[in-house]
Amino acid sequence: MLIRRAQVSVGPGLGMCDISFNDKYFAAQFAGLSLSSAFQPIFSIAHRKPVGYEGLVRAHDIHGRQVSPLQIFQRPESTKQHLELDRTCRLLHARNFAEQQEPDSWLFLNLNSQCLVSERPDSGFMRQLMSQSGLGARRIVIEILESEIDDREYLKQLIHHFRELGCLIAIDDFGAGHSNFDRIWELQPDLVKLDRSLVKQAAKSLKIERILTGIVSLIHEAGSLAIIEGVETEQEAMVAISSNADMVQGFYFAMPSADIVSDKGFADKMDALLHQQQNVRSQYNRKLQQHFYDFRERYDAEVRFFEENKVFERCGRKLFEDERVVRCFLLDENGYQIGKSLYSPKYTEKLDIRFTPLLSGDNANWSHRHYHYRAMQNPGVSQISRPYLSVAGSHMCITVSHAVQLDNKTMVFCCDLDWPDEDLSLD
Repeated sequence: MLIRRAQVSVGPGLGMCDISFNDKYFAAQFAGLSLSSAFQPIFSIAHRKPVGYEGLVRAHDIHGRQVSPLQIFQRPESTKQHLELDRTCRLLHARNFAEQQEPDSWLFLNLNSQCLVSERPDSGFMRQLMSQSGLGARRIVIEILESEIDDREYLKQLIHHFRELGCLIAIDDFGAGHSNFDRIWELQPDLVKLDRSLVKQAAKSLKIERILTGIVSLIHEAGSLAIIEGVETEQEAMVAISSNADMVQGFYFAMPSADIVSDKGFADKMDALLHQQQNVRSQYNRKLQQHFYDFRERYDAEVRFFEENKVFERCGRKLFEDERVVRCFLLDENGYQIGKSLYSPKYTEKLDIRFTPLLSGDNANWSHRHYHYRAMQNPGVSQISRPYLSVAGSHMCITVSHAVQLDNKTMVFCCDLDWPDEDLSLD
C-alpha cells in the first residue's frame, strides 16, 4: 500500500496539518488522533437522488479505538487549536470528496462557529482548500450554527466573506435552542437545515406537524430552500415530504460512509413514500368527506328551511342535534356577518369562557376565509373547508358553507363542525 505524507499550512500563525494518502483516502493527524472523512447524502425529494454530501469527521486513537466526534472537539485546549482542528477537518473532507466521482454534487462543510468568534476568517485558507482539492466554490456549502454567534454584525460579515468566495450558505440546526426567524430574514441563507427535534416531534403530533409545515413555508417565503435533517423512521420521512421540504438527510435514507456510492435504490424508496403519501392524502380527504356526509342531510334540510322561511334566527335546531356542530352564522356577499352566531346548546357547555371576546361575530368580516370565497364562487353547492383553528373559540373545526339567493341578495349560510385535532387515525 502506497502512503504519501505531507504537511499543509492551515493559516498564518497556526500549526501545520499532517495529511497522508493511501491510494484511496486522505487521513490527517491531530492531537494523537487519526482523522478520516465520512459523507452522508442529502437527497432532493423531487429529483429522487442525492444532490449533496455532508462531510463528517471520524477518528481513531493510537490503539485503533474509535473516538466519538464529541471527544474529538474536546481535545483542543485553546481557540487557536479549535481553529486548527476546524480547518484540518474542512481540508480533509474537501480532499476526500474530490477523490470521489461526484462532479456536480455539493459538499457541505461545517464551521466551528465558536472558534470563529475570536479568530476572524481569511480568504487565503478557503482559496488554498479549493486549489488543493480542485473543488469550485459553487460546489461548497458552508454550514453555520447561527445560534452560537451573538454578534449579528460579525455573523453577517462571516456570511458575506464566504458568499464573496462563491460558496453557498446554510444555516444549520434551525429550530434548536434559540433560533429566530429574524436571523433567516436578515442573513438570507441559501439553505436552512431544520433540526432533527422538529421532525421527531412532528411525527408524533399533528399539531407539531402543522407547525413544521408552517416553518418550511416561512423559510420558502424568505427565499431559502429547506432541508430536514435527522430523518430516522418511515413516519418521519412521510412528515418531511408532507411538510413540503426540498431535501432530506438522515439514517433512514443513508448512513455516513467513506465511499460515495450511487444509491439507485433511493428513487424507488422515494417513489414508494410519495405513493404512500398520496394514499394518506386520499384517505384523509375521504375521512373529511365522510365527516361531512354523515351531517349533510341535516345541513341541506337547514339550508332549504332558511331559503323558505328567510329567518336565520329560527335555524339550527336540527343541526344542533349533531354533537359535532359548534355554531351557525350568516354572511353577506362581502363577507360581513349578519346578526349573531347561533351556538349549539350542547357545545356551549364546552366553550372556553377565556375566549369570550372572540365569541361574538357581530359586524365581523370573514371574506378572507376560503369557506366564504369558495361558496361565492360556487353558488348553490355546499363547500367544505380544510380543518383550521377557529378564532371564535380557538378550537379546530371545519366549516361547511352554502351560498343562497334571497330577495336578490347573495348570502352564505355557514356551519362550524368540531374537528378533533389528534383523532385522525386512518385505521
